[in-house]
Amino acid sequence: MKLPTTIKELKAFAYAANIAKHPDVPEYAVPTPVMSDSSTNALTKAVIYDMTNVRKGVAYRINNAGVYDQKKGVYRKGVTRKGIPDIIGIIKGRFFGIEIKFGADRQSAEQRIIELEIKAVGGVYLIVRTYRQYVESMNELSRDSR
Repeated sequence: MKLPTTIKELKAFAYAANIAKHPDVPEYAVPTPVMSDSSTNALTKAVIYDMTNVRKGVAYRINNAGVYDQKKGVYRKGVTRKGIPDIIGIIKGRFFGIEIKFGADRQSAEQRIIELEIKAVGGVYLIVRTYRQYVESMNELSRDSR
């Protein structure tokens, strides 16, 4: 089976998977998945879907943001170490740390340290700005591991 290389193909893949998952539901009644890479959250969802459903791995979104405390009216510092990638996952026994960047976002010093730590122990660290870039990076890694 050909792996999706564009958001449009990923959306078609997800739709076909939904149809196969619900064979008793008429095709017209199966909802069309919403896939995009037009925002940080949308790209994160697309990459996680690809890692778990297309590449048959596991992937998790890591929320590093502070939490708003309504009683005190302030944001409380998050408990996750600064710089942890937005997505962590494993595909075929290989660890992936994926940092999603959108627009003018840049890698922080803490993120650079985490990147070096992950690579030092044989993990893969990617900075991803589009779904196509993610796919190209994954394809390159597949070629390199052969």
